[in-house]
Amino acid sequence: MTDSRVAGRHLLPPSGASVFFLGIAGAGMSGLARLFAAEGYAVSGADMEITPETRRLESDGIRLVERDEARRAGESDLVVYTSAAPEDHPVLAAARREGVPVLKRARAMGALLNDRSLVAISGTHGKTTVTAMTARVLESSGLDPLVLVGGRVASWDGNARVGSGPAIAEADEYDRSFLQLSPSLAVITSVEPEHLECYDGPEDLFASFRAFASRASERMGVLACAEAPGVRAVVEGLTGVLTYGLEPAADFRVKIVNRDGTRQRCRFESGPSSFDFDLATPGDHNAQNAAAALAVGSHLGVPPERLASALSDFRGVDRRLQLVGNRDGRVIVDDYAHHPTEVRVSVAAAREAWPDHRLAVVFQPHLYSRTRSMAADFASALAGADEARVLPIYPAREAPIPGVTSRLVTDAAGGSARPLSVDEVPDWVDGLERPAVVIFMGAGDVTRLAHAVARGKGANGVGD
Repeated sequence: MTDSRVAGRHLLPPSGASVFFLGIAGAGMSGLARLFAAEGYAVSGADMEITPETRRLESDGIRLVERDEARRAGESDLVVYTSAAPEDHPVLAAARREGVPVLKRARAMGALLNDRSLVAISGTHGKTTVTAMTARVLESSGLDPLVLVGGRVASWDGNARVGSGPAIAEADEYDRSFLQLSPSLAVITSVEPEHLECYDGPEDLFASFRAFASRASERMGVLACAEAPGVRAVVEGLTGVLTYGLEPAADFRVKIVNRDGTRQRCRFESGPSSFDFDLATPGDHNAQNAAAALAVGSHLGVPPERLASALSDFRGVDRRLQLVGNRDGRVIVDDYAHHPTEVRVSVAAAREAWPDHRLAVVFQPHLYSRTRSMAADFASALAGADEARVLPIYPAREAPIPGVTSRLVTDAAGGSARPLSVDEVPDWVDGLERPAVVIFMGAGDVTRLAHAVARGKGANGVGD
């Protein structure tokens, strides 16, 4: 299917050419850089901060350069840049002066993947885990997928997998990135108002999801979550739509048979056939995620006996209810939840996995705009914990908004959540009644705090 907005291989130089990545440390950028290197390109890149995780790119033959060297991008054959970089960035300006083509990450991703059989997994929530689960299903079946996902998968030691089989890609709605993809099979996990700074309101967001889904509806089709009202609205009237989830009426169904801590025994059903399988990640939402991944595998013809064992050793993606340590009887968990729905789901899953533990949350709001519009919803979601503390806002790409602080959340909580500074966190954790599970939540640098506390360090251990 062709579309004037969809990228193609004609946008890329031939294999062997030099490609420079501006913002290479980002989750989406580093994985894409790995795939370009695997295609035979001479890849280099720079970022504001080169982390130890980013240094691992060097083992793939990728050259990391200092910020002062970044202007040499004008000597490359192509520059790929992160959505976080302003259009007038000096590196982009230098490249354009030299006549070097520049592509935003999403367009470069589409150019690299759109000529393959592509399973694109989208949604406001859950797409990272579903992408990684789907990759595991296809790996175990011998289909050797190429994968690009927005989180680190331990078995790959990164967020990309090189393979000769179908492509599995996380399709992000931020900056309308997923509209650069032309999927053979589309998965939609959920649709809620999010990233509205990139859209002209919720209706525009829903219309963009529908445009994305329509590209696959006449090909291999669309797999839509049966429980998500927003998804039903997006796919209504499209052809080639099948549903998945926990709903008894879904085309691909998962039932939870029993739970044991962080493990679940489930049953997958499709039509008259069914099989039981083990799932090593907790919560209804992960059973739902498994339904999506197994539905993709079934749709692609993976035999039931392969599907049944595919997820038994899947441990999830980094920062998705990830156990990072124990601080004297307090289990430390790192979680990426940064939307009220995600916070609520993670709290519920933790309740199921650790029913005899006191549940505490350290929440770091992400973005001023999201905090302003969703403060009351965050407060409601955090109320599910026994104790909740809220850190200052992580600004990411945004400038401060007057009057917008994390106290909007704590004020809305009415005492069920309280403010806390980073320096106060270790002592607060040490004062919790044991046994306890402490979830560090947010899309910012709260992950570094979680790991520092788990290592037994104070807040000054962050970044060590």
